[in-house]
Amino acid sequence: MRARNFISSAVVSFFILTIPAVPCLSQEKTGDVVIGSTYSFSPKNIEGRIEVSLHFPGDYEKSGARYPVLYLLDVEKDFVFGSAVTDFLAANGRIPGLVVVGVDLGQATGTPRQLVEFFENELFPFVGNTARIEPCRVLYGHSARSFAALVILLRWPDLFYGYIGAGLGLTSPPWTTGIDLVQLADEKFSEIRSLKKSFYFVLGNEQPFLPAVGKFVEILKAKGPEGLDWKYENMPDDDHFSNKLKTLYFGLEHVFRGWRLPLAVAKAGPEAIKAHYDRLSERLGYAVGLPTGPIHRAIMDWLAYEDEVVTALAVVNQLKEKFASDSGVVEGDLRMGAFFAMNSGKLNDAIKIYSFLCRDYPESAQNLNGLGEVYEKAGKLDLARASYEKAAALGAAKNDPELKKYQDNLARLNRQK
Repeated sequence: MRARNFISSAVVSFFILTIPAVPCLSQEKTGDVVIGSTYSFSPKNIEGRIEVSLHFPGDYEKSGARYPVLYLLDVEKDFVFGSAVTDFLAANGRIPGLVVVGVDLGQATGTPRQLVEFFENELFPFVGNTARIEPCRVLYGHSARSFAALVILLRWPDLFYGYIGAGLGLTSPPWTTGIDLVQLADEKFSEIRSLKKSFYFVLGNEQPFLPAVGKFVEILKAKGPEGLDWKYENMPDDDHFSNKLKTLYFGLEHVFRGWRLPLAVAKAGPEAIKAHYDRLSERLGYAVGLPTGPIHRAIMDWLAYEDEVVTALAVVNQLKEKFASDSGVVEGDLRMGAFFAMNSGKLNDAIKIYSFLCRDYPESAQNLNGLGEVYEKAGKLDLARASYEKAAALGAAKNDPELKKYQDNLARLNRQK
């Protein structure tokens, strides 16, 4: 009996496996995910070809804004994760949006000087003609490409503002490069008195390189030029390759340190916020203005986690009045903040936020309905009824798709008389 059952099961399994796959009619391909475009260069003074890939921020087409540029000395498709990291950090208000340029040197041969000439004479003009960019450039390299980034910092520092090196495996005397970069740094930093640049570099669990990197760090501490904003991190849980993405992530946060608005600065008011970004503009070399993303994050955190709703909303108003800034805090975000406050029992905070919305967005029936809901939850039925009546009337006048909800709320409350 058991044998027959086993044979039957095997036959059924074989039958299922050999049935031709039938496409699910409810699924269809609707498009492709494209992160950028690739261009091929035949540089004048370099043997071989250089492939260059470009990625634009998600809001590039509609923003009309200009963006700093991240140049990746590309190895093993660093351009792919580099584009994802920059977009993620920008979406969370931690750095500005960036144009990402992947530079694949794998099919080219040349000296550092020839590479610099390619950047200056061919690549920078091409990127400037292809994209809306700010004069703030950041260079990222891993392994041997991190050596190239360091050589450029030491010999041609004005080429970029920010320098990020992953797996900067220095040796002294040199093992992987013909240049003793530790000695070169010692010489250059003895000559340069001021260097307003940003430099972040990382080494993983790479024991042979630690002594020379330690010596390099000591040189930076003793001779680092005034204005050089540098940071070194050892990542002992990472190897030479796994630190690549982390280095770029933390390196970009270091280079654009200050982009994320500290809550303490937001609480100090509009003048303090403007002074904060004026200082950042001076450091980065372009006018960042009052970036809405990070200001929005700080104010929304203020509304969500501090019992200072009135003060926070006052700062939103003052930013509008003094600097014509919308602070990035849009109607839907405030409405969501009010909704969360109501559901977490902070009814007074919810009333304050909805009242602010009803005043600043008087044509929104949704805000009036929300104010009615929180009044009803607080037991202030007359105020709730008045808000529902206004929401229903305004919704009817504007053919609001949520009109039935406003009318149902009013009818339910009227039945409680």
